[in-house]
Amino acid sequence: MLAGPPAPLSIPLVHLAQQPPSAALPTMEMKQWRNPDIMRAWMVSGEAQVSAAPANAASILYNKGLPVRLLDINNGGSLSIVTRNPDIKEFADIKGKSVLLFFRGDTPDIIVRYLASKNGIAPDADLTMSYVDSPFEALQMLLSKRTDTALLSEPAATAAILKGKGMGMEFRRIVLQDVWENVTGSTAMMPLGGTMCQASLAADHPETVAALQTGIGEAVDWINTHPAEASRQCADFFGLKPMVLQKSLEVFPLRRSPAAKARKDLEFYYSALMEMSPKLVGGKLPDNGFYLG
Repeated sequence: MLAGPPAPLSIPLVHLAQQPPSAALPTMEMKQWRNPDIMRAWMVSGEAQVSAAPANAASILYNKGLPVRLLDINNGGSLSIVTRNPDIKEFADIKGKSVLLFFRGDTPDIIVRYLASKNGIAPDADLTMSYVDSPFEALQMLLSKRTDTALLSEPAATAAILKGKGMGMEFRRIVLQDVWENVTGSTAMMPLGGTMCQASLAADHPETVAALQTGIGEAVDWINTHPAEASRQCADFFGLKPMVLQKSLEVFPLRRSPAAKARKDLEFYYSALMEMSPKLVGGKLPDNGFYLG
């Protein structure tokens, strides 16, 4: 079984699950998780053999001894602060404000806290943070005016801007990749998410995993070349109109790199998280066995 969150990093897997089975890749079912705890449970139990997931969650599982391997990383978890507060023009302006976040204690929350600290903002003292379970809950809170500033992933952030405009609300987007580049000096993709698989799948069926890696790469190329068609194919997974997903993909085309090739960028990212707490990556940098070529 394939699994993933309602974020563009799942789209390559959604695409593959809808393709006719082949000798290399059998029929695959794609299931959605909306909470990282569900993803962890599925990977621990073996209910899911492959999942799109936060990059640090994969590291934590590996360092805790769960036999998983990282296939790749991609930017399909792009995060933005979306606000209609006219006083918030750049990331540092969130100081002293209320911000709605999702996935408490997981990647979205962690990244905001890290970037805040690098901007001289003490998260627990200088921000009023509240939480919901998913980016789409945060989107509804934003559109219903129950909050004026929220962290959203794609395609929820694009949906907020498009739907807000139709409702007479003007939202501003602050892309966290840009903030990451400013505070770290690195222009590399912030490797928020990627694809991991059960180690037993890689060990017992290496030809399947190799075909999966090739298939994901080809899917990313196809999605970026055919955003309208990809959006029609995948919109139901998100519960969004295809036009919204298409606009998201046009603004944030997918960028992907095999795990072994991305190791340097991943270790830079993991080291940044470890500045806050080593437990955010499972206590240490993962070793060679974590990365599949």
